Amino acid sequence: MKREFPNPEPLKTGPALPHARAMAQVKRNSSHLCTLRLLLPPLLAVTAVAAEASPPESDDLYALSELKSSLLSGSARNSSSLADWDIPSSSSSPASHHHYCNFSGITCDASDNRVVAINLTGVPLHGGVLPAEVSLLHSLSSLTITSCSLSGSIPASLASMPLLRHLNLSNNNISGFFPSSGPPAPYYFPSAEVIDVFNNNLTGPPPQFGRSKARLRHLNLGGNYFSGGIPEEYGDVKRLEFLGLHGNFLSGRVPPSLSRLKRLKVMYLGYGNSFNGGIPLEFGELEALVQLDMADCSLRGPIPPELGRLTRLEALYLQSNNLVGEIPAELGSLKNLTYLDLCFNELTGEIPASFAKLTRLELLHLFGNELQGAIPEFVGELPQLEILQAWQNNLTGELPANLGKNGRLLMLDVTDNQLTGAIPPHLCAGRRLQSLILMRNKFSGSIPEDLGNCKTLARVRLNSNFLNGSIPPGLLDLPMNTILDSSENLLSGELPVVIPSAGLSFLSVACNNLSGPMPPQIGNLKNLSLLNFSANALTAGFPRELSHCESLTLLDLSRNHLTGEIPTVITNLKVLTMLNLSRNSISGELPLEIREMISLSILDVSYNNFSGRVSQSQLQGVFAVSGEKDFQGNPGLCVEHVTAISCSYQQRSSGRGDKPRMLLPWLVPTIIAMVTMAVFLGLWCRRRAARRRPASWKMTLFQNLDLQMDDVLGCLREENIVGRGGAGTVYRCATRGGTEVAVKRLPEPVPRRRRDHGFRAEVTTLGGVRHRNIVRLLGFATGAEGNLLLYEYMPAGSLGVLLHGDSGAAAALGWGARLRVATEAARALCYLHHECSPRILHRDVKSNNILLDAAMEAHVADFGLAKFLRRGASGPGAVAAEECVSAIAGTYGYIAPEYAYTLRVDEKTDVYSFGVVLLEIVTGRRPLGDFGDEIDLVHWARSTVPRPLDDTAVLAVADPRLPPEPAAVIARLFRVGMSCVRESSQARPTMREVMHVLSSFVAVADQASTSSALPV
Repeated sequence: MKREFPNPEPLKTGPALPHARAMAQVKRNSSHLCTLRLLLPPLLAVTAVAAEASPPESDDLYALSELKSSLLSGSARNSSSLADWDIPSSSSSPASHHHYCNFSGITCDASDNRVVAINLTGVPLHGGVLPAEVSLLHSLSSLTITSCSLSGSIPASLASMPLLRHLNLSNNNISGFFPSSGPPAPYYFPSAEVIDVFNNNLTGPPPQFGRSKARLRHLNLGGNYFSGGIPEEYGDVKRLEFLGLHGNFLSGRVPPSLSRLKRLKVMYLGYGNSFNGGIPLEFGELEALVQLDMADCSLRGPIPPELGRLTRLEALYLQSNNLVGEIPAELGSLKNLTYLDLCFNELTGEIPASFAKLTRLELLHLFGNELQGAIPEFVGELPQLEILQAWQNNLTGELPANLGKNGRLLMLDVTDNQLTGAIPPHLCAGRRLQSLILMRNKFSGSIPEDLGNCKTLARVRLNSNFLNGSIPPGLLDLPMNTILDSSENLLSGELPVVIPSAGLSFLSVACNNLSGPMPPQIGNLKNLSLLNFSANALTAGFPRELSHCESLTLLDLSRNHLTGEIPTVITNLKVLTMLNLSRNSISGELPLEIREMISLSILDVSYNNFSGRVSQSQLQGVFAVSGEKDFQGNPGLCVEHVTAISCSYQQRSSGRGDKPRMLLPWLVPTIIAMVTMAVFLGLWCRRRAARRRPASWKMTLFQNLDLQMDDVLGCLREENIVGRGGAGTVYRCATRGGTEVAVKRLPEPVPRRRRDHGFRAEVTTLGGVRHRNIVRLLGFATGAEGNLLLYEYMPAGSLGVLLHGDSGAAAALGWGARLRVATEAARALCYLHHECSPRILHRDVKSNNILLDAAMEAHVADFGLAKFLRRGASGPGAVAAEECVSAIAGTYGYIAPEYAYTLRVDEKTDVYSFGVVLLEIVTGRRPLGDFGDEIDLVHWARSTVPRPLDDTAVLAVADPRLPPEPAAVIARLFRVGMSCVRESSQARPTMREVMHVLSSFVAVADQASTSSALPV
């Protein structure tokens, strides 16, 4: 379940306070008003004098005129925004001044025609600025300009408007300090009841309100860049009902003084803030609290049992912190609790028995902890439970027998535990179940037949258990289902007949005991992108109907008993990138049409009964990038210059016997003649090589580019070089249509060695992945002189060059840009580690392999050392899958210590390398060479900043070419980098966790990565 970044419901502007009634109210407090008049800024005194000399309507009209002019000062100048704000010229009749009361978004007091409210919600004002003249609207009580792309700063004069009660400027691009956020004026926002500036770019410390906080009941400063501590004085805002400080860069401890807010109903403190210590015990005194959200704000320590006193609490969000200990049994006293999220902490113990009293609970998130024991039976009896997620724990026992029987269950995810027993039969009793994720446990028994009738199911993942029996007939044709994975079980029988399904895109029943033919109705799955039937006992031939699955990108039918030939209609699969038919009994010749499948980059037909010959001239498309292992085990098949057996020898092998002995006298002179001819032929070919060069190359394009081979070869000149390294030389090349591409020329292959300098790894990896932040492979070319790779061109170069090259370029790459680049690169690595199947290790993450396009968006590149990772457990508390390699790959300075010592690699190897990149970004230093012999950036950072929580120490090592602001961003980015380079690989975060943290820094106002992340 993806929970959007917590933003309160848009404020509803209350009825405007009539001017006469407002003034009467102020007069009843005349002594207070006298003091107010003495202390207001001189500006208001001047405007008051001006008001005596001209009608009040003139002030309002002038203020609205300035407001319109300023709001339309940006790109909205020529738009239709505020078109009905028809401001008359100065010669117009004064009698018409009050016509502004009919302007859209304007409300006037009926008694004196003064403007009392402005509401411009959603009006496109791109780049518009709020002017200081708005303070001339002396009767204004409500100002609402939300979701308008407003920029500039908040005028300081707003803070002195005596009647302003509602100020809502949320969801804009306003920057700068909040007015008077230093020492407050005595009457600072004197009448304010609502201040909402959520989702802007405000900086500095949180504002303080002095003696003007008596009326404030709604304060939302969330989604900005406020830094420093939470002011202690916030505990004195006695009427406060809503406090939103989430999504900032606040630090220090959470002040216990907030417990004095006895009327407080909603408090948001998480999502990007980094507090010291834990949850104040005093928060148990917030007796009116309905929602408490302290997610993702670096809290430590146990959950206070005192929170059990908050009997009105309906929502408690404490996820993504460092909370330890057991879940307090006292939380079972929260009888009104509806949402409880404790995921991604370090909680231990069992699920408290007292939770049986949480009869209103709808959402229970416990995943990513270290909980033990069974899921209690009472969980299945909770009448309102809709979502239960407890994945990545150490839970044992069986699922509650009555789970789902309440008829309300929407989502169940218990992945990566040690749960046993049968799947409860009533999970979809209410016909509402949408997501069922039970993978990587020890469930046994059959799949409940009722799941085949659960038409609401959209995700079903039952893989890696001990389920037996057959697949329920309806499970493959659920109308809403997009993912069905029941691989790695003990399922048997035949595949059920498939009825057309509009949504199914992922279907895997690999590693079971399924038999019989594939049903021809499989072709009805029009949106299927991944089909994996491998490692079963399927028989009969390759179904022609599969060619109707035109969205298919990955097809794995390996390790079955398939026979017959490959039909040529397979070429209808235009977007297929991987085809694995290995270890079957398929016969006949390989259809040469396969080489025309431009998207196909991985082909494995090994260990079948294929026959025939693929000549060198036919080595195009996927044939050109396939290796010997992809064709081996086919005695009758010869692929020239790929398979080990000689094609000519294979053709003559049937005539063996005594003939070689008879030909022996002729053999020696024949060999001599052939050698002589070969020498002359070689010399002649060398002279002709230059003229015939284009013909010796074969190019395969994955996209429709106006590019010929001679165009590419013409670009391979010294003046076009944009990069050079051990992995090859990169050239800039323009197509005939004007599109620029990058051409990487790999080093020429060494004779009699199979090293291809990462060519195959690059093609097979990039050919099968699609991600915005991974560089796109546009095509490749092969020839006797080497291999070429064609990529999208990145005009801004690499992050490494920007950081360590020209100092001006590094200075231009500010902290905001660096943070965005780091986040985008983290997204790419997270995709490789957690969303690809099989998972992919990059193995050479470094700043030079992070390329930037014209918009300075990051793209991870250079997959020459990439490696597919075998399946293994993942996540907190699980042992990651490992691969053992024969030699160290990567770049010194970025290599994880355990990799160098043990030659074992896993995802945490890439995490370490990415941590080094983060340290480069923060310090501006190279990984090696700046610190003396045998000292690298990681060791230097550890010794120089022994306490990463000390922001002052971190700023001392920050890149001196940039200003030390925002300090909180720099310090937190450094801390993330240090967590990635921990000595112990198990102590490092996953790339998914790193990505979530960095995303919360960059886009806290747009979304927060919370408990929404489901395992995939």
